Amino acid sequence: MGPTEEAAYERRVLEAKSAGVAVRPGHVRTTFLEWSQQWITSKERRPGTQGSYEINLRKHIQPALGGMLLHRIEPPHVQAWVNELEAKGLAPRTVHLIYKTFRACINSAVRKRVLPRSPCVDIDLPEVKKKRVVPATRGQVWALHQAMPVHSRALIMVGVGCGLRSGEALGLCEDVIDFETGVLVVRRQVIKVKSQARLVEYNKSETSHMREVPLPAFAHKALLLHLDTQGVLATPDGHRVLFRSSRGNLFRRDAFYKTFKHALKRAGLPEDFRFHDLRHTFASHALDQGVPESTVQLYMGHASTEELKGTYHHQVKGAAARDRAALEAVFFDEISEVEIPAGVEVDDEEEVE
Repeated sequence: MGPTEEAAYERRVLEAKSAGVAVRPGHVRTTFLEWSQQWITSKERRPGTQGSYEINLRKHIQPALGGMLLHRIEPPHVQAWVNELEAKGLAPRTVHLIYKTFRACINSAVRKRVLPRSPCVDIDLPEVKKKRVVPATRGQVWALHQAMPVHSRALIMVGVGCGLRSGEALGLCEDVIDFETGVLVVRRQVIKVKSQARLVEYNKSETSHMREVPLPAFAHKALLLHLDTQGVLATPDGHRVLFRSSRGNLFRRDAFYKTFKHALKRAGLPEDFRFHDLRHTFASHALDQGVPESTVQLYMGHASTEELKGTYHHQVKGAAARDRAALEAVFFDEISEVEIPAGVEVDDEEEVE
């Protein structure tokens, strides 16, 4: 760095100080690569978040900006980099996630007074167009169910009947399902960490974790049939996971999606149909059947507005059992009594926390 550049940096330091922001001039020669390597190991994060940050840094951020001195990264550099990501054909949502990683790294430098201010100012990101929600029909759901391999068919009924995310459905264990009352608790999910599937005891958000959702009779039947014919996967830590891959392991989500895509083709469904669209179908039909919007948002594990998040901060116990009847009518005209087979143990006195 020449004298002119150092003088310019010192001037920025003084400007920041005059605005009440203290900085650390000792980082005048710190590159983005050096700072990002320090940042990525500076705190404990959820495995999924940490893995996503590491991939974004390694593949998309450090190759483009790693060699630059941290304090010399300006908004035009950031904008040019974002434009390059878009030019490579990356999806807008992917570009947003990569940029979010970069911004988190930069914000940490600002908070720690390594930078006087952030270069993430007035950056134009590609527009993320929301996919129009078109609920699946009864015929589409059943066609997809039949097109799936036998060991994963019940996942379709869990998705459309309970509104679970794919990771939540793949992480279902026996201990969270109450077959007597027709309710399940969303407690765990399967995530991918360094190419390995891992069962974890948390969900996407606080409102997602430990939420009760109704178990309509068609999903109830599908799970009982699955337990009778496929058994469960016993993990080393004592969990009994309902779904496993064809090789007998935890289902990696990317591997499941490949299976799902093949089933879409066999069933004649649009190739852009996602497992998440089963979740949208659940919400759409629940609302159509008269389940209150605030209740559906609890079942989904999120609220659409800050007002709802503040007002409906808890779930009335027993609501899931009450509302399951409204959902059962969507995919079955008549519901016969569901028998609990001898192989499924139900403790009448045990209450799911």
